[in-house]
Amino acid sequence: MSVVSFKGTREGLVITLGEGEWHDVLNHLAAQLSRPGAQSFFQGARVFLETGSRALDATQIEELIALLGQYQMTLTAISDVASQAEYNRVRATMPAPPESLPAEESQTAPVGTSESYALLVQRTIRSGQLCQYAGTIVVIGDVNPGAQVVAEGDVIVWGKLRGVVHAGAAGNENAIVGALVLAPTQLRIGHLIARAPEGKRTRSFPEVARVREGRIVVEPWIES
Repeated sequence: MSVVSFKGTREGLVITLGEGEWHDVLNHLAAQLSRPGAQSFFQGARVFLETGSRALDATQIEELIALLGQYQMTLTAISDVASQAEYNRVRATMPAPPESLPAEESQTAPVGTSESYALLVQRTIRSGQLCQYAGTIVVIGDVNPGAQVVAEGDVIVWGKLRGVVHAGAAGNENAIVGALVLAPTQLRIGHLIARAPEGKRTRSFPEVARVREGRIVVEPWIES
């Protein structure tokens, strides 16, 4: 596996860190970002960081934020739960960066609230991983038990949702959670919380959870 790899989506950029000493990885990332023509490609990107088995401390996260900031890139989430917690603490001490969009999207993407944006995750989110985004999250894959998905907008899972999910995390109770198999260990929408019912569920059709009359209800997910 390469030291650093990149995967672009319409909503942002996934950067995956490989093995090696931290400063070697950081230097390799800096070299990739500074290649001729790369700056215009990466400029304005929102970054989801895949760390694999690596956990980052506060100093490493600050170094990464500073490096990405040189290219007007914004780190939005980290796959490792402990690293994400450190990231949240670091961000809490820093001024909030302005929202930005890749240049090719700036004329067509809606501008305004964070719910206007979506992160596409084309993989299974495994136990111990956290996927967090200031907008809607769409997962093409499963969310395994022990995994967490936290979105300020909706959460849509094209697969089995069996982990912890929180939609409308900034307090939006109009957010929804939808999945082909909706069986989370804990489900939150806004400030409301629901736990999995006792016993094994055998539903074989897609379902959606939303807030109705002050409580979370689960309904068949069909076109209206």
